[in-house]
Amino acid sequence: MKKETAAQTEKRHEKEAKELSRLKAIQAKPALVHSFWFLLVILTIIYIADEISSNVNGVMRPYMIFDLFKIPNADTTTSEYGSAVSVMAIATIPTYFLTAVNPLYRTLADRFGRKIFLFINTLGMGLGMLICMTAANPYIFIVGSCLTGFFTPNDMQVIYLMETAPIKHRAKLCSITKGIGLLSVSLIGVFRSMFYDPNDLTTWRMVYLIPVLIALIISVVAYLFTKETPVFLERRIGYLEKSDEERAAEAAKGKSENGGIKEAFRYIFHTPQTRTLVVLVFIFSIAVGMSGYVTEVLLAGGHMNDGDMNLFYILEPLVYAIFAFFSGFLTDAMGRKNSGFLFGMLAIIGQCVFVFGSRAGIGAVALALANGLMYGGLWSLSDLLFIVMPGESAPTRIRATVMSLISYAYISNLIVTMLVGIFYDRIGSARIGTFQLFFFVPFILFTIIMLKLKIKETKDTDLSTVGED
Repeated sequence: MKKETAAQTEKRHEKEAKELSRLKAIQAKPALVHSFWFLLVILTIIYIADEISSNVNGVMRPYMIFDLFKIPNADTTTSEYGSAVSVMAIATIPTYFLTAVNPLYRTLADRFGRKIFLFINTLGMGLGMLICMTAANPYIFIVGSCLTGFFTPNDMQVIYLMETAPIKHRAKLCSITKGIGLLSVSLIGVFRSMFYDPNDLTTWRMVYLIPVLIALIISVVAYLFTKETPVFLERRIGYLEKSDEERAAEAAKGKSENGGIKEAFRYIFHTPQTRTLVVLVFIFSIAVGMSGYVTEVLLAGGHMNDGDMNLFYILEPLVYAIFAFFSGFLTDAMGRKNSGFLFGMLAIIGQCVFVFGSRAGIGAVALALANGLMYGGLWSLSDLLFIVMPGESAPTRIRATVMSLISYAYISNLIVTMLVGIFYDRIGSARIGTFQLFFFVPFILFTIIMLKLKIKETKDTDLSTVGED
């Protein structure tokens, strides 16, 4: 503990006494709705808002570019479109600095609790989509995209569920809620068919309307009808009830309840498990950065009309959602390592079929199946690397902080995305699919092989005791 004057110590004790009283009152107070299933519904709807806000900008980006950059004939293969993508990428560079703040922001959940950030994150997603929807120029759209991009990676609903769900069903419930939430991504295709008119390029905005309302409303519902997680309350109350001498003794052993970035950083790089996860997240994130040009690949293939595009964007999320729904069952049954290897192989197969199939004109249904399989495998593997395994490898007092710091390795994704965007006009839409595969396949293979060889299994981990030895 840092040195304090007598006055500072007294002031801290008073502040902690108030916090202890408040937390005990929260712990004793019954929730407005007692049912765990009601909580599950709220978290699932938050997942809906999260997944839609994560995907809608990528789907609608070409149509926004057509409108705001006045692309001739709304054609992705023109030099004007390539130049517009490059301009967008360069203009986005300053916003990447916010990614450095995001993990620090996420660490606050270890100090102030999960509930408040469940509310803030969901509200931020809604506001970000609202800014995109009303953007008068591409730069305001970038601001909205940046805002949604800041809040969507936090996945506070996942931490919340992990700390309230039964141990034996933790992965199942996480995948079920995610699977149901992912079904809603198909609504982007539904809304596109309802609102977007190729003859009026400005109608891309209306695709955002219902997702914005969902995010804003459920954020308020979550604030009103959820309690703080029992795991966080027990840990924080236990700390506040300890004497300064007990805290000093624990701090001397490298275990401070306040934890923070310093302790979490030390834990990550002094623990082989989490240290290796950082490397795998870095490598994996390069592959993720090469998977974000779905619409461009489809349009460049030249075999998809507007009706085919609507069908693709309705079916693809359904495939992804079904995969995600059952991925937790596989993860609990096979273990984290074996299921991660399987997810990675399926992602590779799906990506290869999608890229080559779009050129061959195999049809919207087959392409939706392939890309849905790719995303199902990719993001199920992502959940293991970013959320499940780090969460099951870190102590409660620094769990959110450890997960946040590990996510810094995602910087590789941002670098790749920025570079591809800047040089997109040289790569061209006709070659972007092949370019993706060149990076995607080897980096995913490396990730899943190292996962099998270097990472310890975390299945059936007790979150109350992990990392306390």
